[in-house]
Amino acid sequence: MMKRSKFIAALFAALSLSAAPAMAQDFPAKQPIKIVVAANAGGGTDVQARITAEFLQRRLGQSVIVENRPGAGASIGVDYVYKSPADGYTLLFIANEFTTLPAVRNNLPYKFDEFTFLIRGFVTQPVVFASPKIPVNTLPELVAYMKANPGKVRYGSTGVGALVHMANAMFEGAAGVKGVHVPYTGIAPVFTDMLAGNIEFTQATPPFPEGIKVLGSSGFKRSPGYPNLPTLEEAGIKGASWELWFGFMAPPNLPKPIADRLTNEIAAVLKDPEAIAKYVAATKSPPATEFLTGDAFKRRAVEENRNWKAVVEREKIVVQQ
Repeated sequence: MMKRSKFIAALFAALSLSAAPAMAQDFPAKQPIKIVVAANAGGGTDVQARITAEFLQRRLGQSVIVENRPGAGASIGVDYVYKSPADGYTLLFIANEFTTLPAVRNNLPYKFDEFTFLIRGFVTQPVVFASPKIPVNTLPELVAYMKANPGKVRYGSTGVGALVHMANAMFEGAAGVKGVHVPYTGIAPVFTDMLAGNIEFTQATPPFPEGIKVLGSSGFKRSPGYPNLPTLEEAGIKGASWELWFGFMAPPNLPKPIADRLTNEIAAVLKDPEAIAKYVAATKSPPATEFLTGDAFKRRAVEENRNWKAVVEREKIVVQQ
């Protein structure tokens, strides 16, 4: 009986291996591919996803649609994809909240590191903005101003535990300063209050209203739009750099042949000159010049999540579960 069981198990394993190439070859003949965006329609993430869908459809010869599933800090859309069949027909397109959310919430219904990581295709260098109402024009001057006014300098974010909040908390720890966090529901009202002088600084990505000061790059390299302004590291603020990225994931255990096919096809779209022109026209940001794929993408995400957890613990960030 035991020998028979081992024979059957081996037979099924062999059949699975032989079916994988055929499955990849037939993909995607079954049905339209759905790209889930865990954000509202019309935003930058949604626009990038729709441009990608347009060009991916041309390459695959199969309909590719975008479905918006916002809410609960993006966890609704992420959980939906996590629990979808691992057949290549449901993908997730998301930004850094994919790694920040599990750093501030321990009750998520999914495990972010169990997803199939396909490709990180967009990377944007954020910058440090300052209100025109405060007497600072450089990153060192901002740090000096905060040290001279401990617990009085206000910074805005897009919500408690959101990426911008986490980034500013990380800046405080690295610079040895302490400000006052003022949460908003989006970045637009942050800029409005910065112009009015109701808050002093924040970190975000362009575009932004005229009149707001740009002090330097929060990214790992200088912002292409402000090549003469230093990074945090160059200004002596070590360990507070971050970058805004967008990438594609699939449900856990997606067969490798299908994962490889999707990764290669999406990479081809991101290198297409016509697609690049559309991305730039719509969002001012081209795709990354170098992509992270598969295990390399996963390792970076896991490392990033670990770093954000350290920020949460150090700064005692509490988010209502």
